[in-house]
Amino acid sequence: MAVMASRLRASLVIIDPNDNVVYASQDKKRLYPFIDFSAPLTFEAMLRSSWKHGADNGIISPPDFEAQLADAQNARRSPRLEFTRRFPTELICAHIRLDNGWNAQLRVEPDRAGLRQYFSRDIPTFGLLEAIRQRETAEQCAAALDCLAFGIAVLGPDRRIKHKNTAMADLISRSDGLLVDEHGRLSALHDDDTAELSRLVALASLGRLLAPTAATSIRAAAGRSHIVSVSRGGDSLGSAVVLVAPASLDVAAVSDVLHRDFKLTPAEAELAAMIGNGFTNDDAAKELGKAPGTGREQVKSILKKLDVGALANRGQTGLARWVAVLGAITGAARFRGKS
Repeated sequence: MAVMASRLRASLVIIDPNDNVVYASQDKKRLYPFIDFSAPLTFEAMLRSSWKHGADNGIISPPDFEAQLADAQNARRSPRLEFTRRFPTELICAHIRLDNGWNAQLRVEPDRAGLRQYFSRDIPTFGLLEAIRQRETAEQCAAALDCLAFGIAVLGPDRRIKHKNTAMADLISRSDGLLVDEHGRLSALHDDDTAELSRLVALASLGRLLAPTAATSIRAAAGRSHIVSVSRGGDSLGSAVVLVAPASLDVAAVSDVLHRDFKLTPAEAELAAMIGNGFTNDDAAKELGKAPGTGREQVKSILKKLDVGALANRGQTGLARWVAVLGAITGAARFRGKS
């Protein structure tokens, strides 16, 4: 419990079998400055002081102090007890009682512990340990998602961001089609795009999308648009997963990988990268100053080289799809290398 309290920046109190407070952390003293922890103290005295201070500050007191105290003492006999409190601030509370009668009490402030997204006024706490487990799982998933250049975020029904990967944070920081409003909600630059995003996120959170994934687009910088997909999240509290595909790839970065690792010539690598960026074969050739026939011959050579390793389906469509995915991974690796 002491290790958990330290990791969560939480308050900790340890009570012996005779109801005496034998240890109170500095965070406990900070949270309850109206209690004199320097003098001998019991659980009952601590509870009475808290009720009195609450009453002095307009908090409704228990109608029957003795009955409420008896209930609290009885609840403490359980091996594990968890609940939420609103005074002196929002708290997730956990009590653990050992067989020998010793009791440890943890008071966790969601914001200080990084658990805000797992704590809601409208939803009773599902347990401190479960909240920690979910946060650790989310951190592991986030590390994996940071390997992609696709922007990915997990949102609550109100579009508040629970998690976002590095690429999404980058899009937001540059206001490239997306931003976070003053309420912490993911929004688009244009109101009508935000309205559609809000609608899809709400439906996904409630499990009411007509298909597993819904797609839309949002306007980005320089007249471009990002493709956005929205699907239901995997948690029981109701969330949505938003994926934003970049409007364009970094042609130079993708070309380097195609040349170095897949043995395309520099000219072939540049052409393949542009096809992955949405150009047709002829348009890419024209952009690069090549004759259309030259571009077509180079595409045949590209497909032949890639097909040796079964990396691309035959045809320009398969090539474009494969290069686009390669570009997303390449961009992420390059981005992570800068940080």
